[in-house]
Amino acid sequence: MYYCLKGRGFMVMETPEGEWAVEALFPGRVLYVLPRWAHRSVNVSSDEDLVTFFIYPGNAGHDYGTIEKKGFRKLVLDQDGQPEIVDNPRWGQAARP
Repeated sequence: MYYCLKGRGFMVMETPEGEWAVEALFPGRVLYVLPRWAHRSVNVSSDEDLVTFFIYPGNAGHDYGTIEKKGFRKLVLDQDGQPEIVDNPRWGQAARP
C-alpha cells in the first residue's frame, strides 16, 4: 500500500502474465499494489520530490528478472513538459542474455 505525501508521479505496474497498469500519484492518493505486480514509482516533476509512505508484507514479491532484462512494458516520458505513457520498445525485441 502506498500513500503519496508530496509531489506528483505515476506508479508503473505489471504482472508476469502481461497485465499492466499506470496509476497517478498525487498528495493524499492511496494506492494498493496487488501481490505479484512488479511496480516502480516515477517522479514527473523537475522541481519537487515525489514522497510516498509504503508498507508491504514480505511475501508479496514479484520476480524482477524480466524487468532487469527488458524494463517495464510501459515507460513514462516527458513530452513537451507533460508526462506521456508509451510502449517500451525493448519489449518488441528479443531479450538480451
